[in-house]
Amino acid sequence: MRRKDREVNDINEILRIMKDCDDVVLAFNDETYPYILAVNFGVSENAGEITLYIHGATEGKKYDYLKDGAAVSFQMSTNHKLIMDKERGYCTMNYESIIGRGEVYELHDYDEKEAALEVLVQKYHIPSEKFVYARAAIPRTRVFKICVKELTCKAKA
Repeated sequence: MRRKDREVNDINEILRIMKDCDDVVLAFNDETYPYILAVNFGVSENAGEITLYIHGATEGKKYDYLKDGAAVSFQMSTNHKLIMDKERGYCTMNYESIIGRGEVYELHDYDEKEAALEVLVQKYHIPSEKFVYARAAIPRTRVFKICVKELTCKAKA
């Protein structure tokens, strides 16, 4: 990281930034061009290990890349604010961003899928108004976890 003064290392702050992000952009190796995919996600942490959860319907192009053990890069950012000084002809952007790498694994066990979907659903709903989703969707939903192997986080405020 070029700007070490902007690096974020505190796990709680990294998780807060992740939870503030609306989506995550995944990047996979393809034969000619990288394949990128923006998806909703959930995030959990256990003993310093971060896991992202994503889901989708039962078929689609993304499943060509979402294979067990597949390498994935990801990017997410939030809290963008343009800062301008017209007199000096200067502008910059405040932001919080994360770039990382991980491995993808599909969840097949009903209980694992249910727990992952719960993490994902609750990210997008107000905690005081717990949303209960229809469990009938679980068998017709593919759910994946991304085991984060490395990441960098930085913020400019």
